[in-house]
Amino acid sequence: MNLKKCILDTALTDQQLSLFYTGQEGFIFKFRGTTILMDGYLTGPLYDPARGFGRNYLSPIEPAELDFIDYVFCSHDHMDHADPRTLSGIVSVNSHAKFIIPAAFADKVESYGVPKARILPAHAGEKLEFEDFSVLPVPAAHEELHQDENGDYFEQGFVFDFGGIRVYHAGDCCVYEGQKEAVGTVDIAMLPVNGRSYYRLHGDVIGNMTLEEAVLFARDAEAQLFIPMHFDLFPSNSIPAVYIPEAVKQYAPGMPYKIFQPGERLIYMK
Repeated sequence: MNLKKCILDTALTDQQLSLFYTGQEGFIFKFRGTTILMDGYLTGPLYDPARGFGRNYLSPIEPAELDFIDYVFCSHDHMDHADPRTLSGIVSVNSHAKFIIPAAFADKVESYGVPKARILPAHAGEKLEFEDFSVLPVPAAHEELHQDENGDYFEQGFVFDFGGIRVYHAGDCCVYEGQKEAVGTVDIAMLPVNGRSYYRLHGDVIGNMTLEEAVLFARDAEAQLFIPMHFDLFPSNSIPAVYIPEAVKQYAPGMPYKIFQPGERLIYMK
């Protein structure tokens, strides 16, 4: 089924949350009357060995289809999380969506074609309240914590509260001191699992949680569902999905988890 049609046709009770996977760390959330795009990277070509760049699969939805999106969240200023073509493409067809961007680079998003009046700067620790949900931005350590001169964090995760369903989308992040306390307990833990290494760092590829760290963090957050992210899009920065079940079995036996396929839907209710 066409993903846009699937999203629009998905009927939910007021207690249900639906998640649709767009790839990498990208998800569309639907809750009550609201739809949210989180870290959408909806452009880019398939992998070209000659160029050494590209995606393992095309996006299951295009920016020009997102005339219905109400909110767009970006965790940090990397192409696969705050893609200029995705953001400008949404603006070209959508006159109402608000863009929630970490305050440290919110001004830069204007250069991507997003009107300043539609940008809501997010500050870590300051909860944002909306009609159908609330969200708490928390710092994210993309290997390290990075702050601007005002103390705002360039990378953030977000703890969403959808009518009592708490969802932590970590963005790109490693585990750091105080993170567990900032996040608290959650129902759904959405965490990167691609890890980090000396070689990737020296190739200008900044790392994330290892699979072991992500599973243990989800366990410690008492997650009722663990969703691994950032493992499947780029050939040079992926891990085999078959590793995930074994890690859960070893480090958090019995913890429910979900490995998404591009364009797949999940309906969640407590």
